[in-house]
Amino acid sequence: MLEQAVFTIILMYLLIVQLFNARLMKPMIETLGRGRVYEQTVKSSWGLSLLLLALVFLFGVPPDMVGLGFAPLEGDMSAWKFFFFTTILISVLLAFYLLVKTSSRLRRRLRPYYELEIERLLLPRTDIEAKAWSAVSWTAGVTEEFIFRGVLLYTVSLYLDVSSLTLAFIGGALFGLAHAYQGVRGVLVTGIVGWGLGYLYLAMGVLWPVMVVHTLLDLIAGPIHVVDSETD
Repeated sequence: MLEQAVFTIILMYLLIVQLFNARLMKPMIETLGRGRVYEQTVKSSWGLSLLLLALVFLFGVPPDMVGLGFAPLEGDMSAWKFFFFTTILISVLLAFYLLVKTSSRLRRRLRPYYELEIERLLLPRTDIEAKAWSAVSWTAGVTEEFIFRGVLLYTVSLYLDVSSLTLAFIGGALFGLAHAYQGVRGVLVTGIVGWGLGYLYLAMGVLWPVMVVHTLLDLIAGPIHVVDSETD
């Protein structure tokens, strides 16, 4: 099928570019600065997502096949259980994010968990950068879930007839590789997170709750290295 070939080529190109960027990320941040890197990330992510969205409609792919629905199917109790679990998870993450944002003491306690070299380089240091990071977080939450959970898992399913658990594992592994710029530990962590988000998505059949979870995880990291001169 044409759609299978096109989606495969685009996704393979994305993974190759991300692997290549693993060597370039540090010099880019040091040369351009965090703000410029944030801006480029937002533009490129939305550009690719809009291209894939256009292709989804061009090829007549049912929107629900790439997670573009509002709620699980009526009567699917298993999907609804995962949906309600995810809404609870969102509430917990939102509360935790507000605590991180307002508590310098909590930020200091969390910093040792965000001490990878790329994290120290990439995460915001000033209030202005933190505001820009919010745009990056929402962009990553929406576009990466659409690309790596919606379109990628749909494309893989065109090749392989496997269980949701296995499909989520494959997606998580590729998602981890796409974050190669974070190093081995970063690849493992993002791969595990990607597997979990992928399984949640496949269990529910809708992407938007997973997008919100992803966004909140990134938002939580935002204030960690922002220093409050009065309290930090």
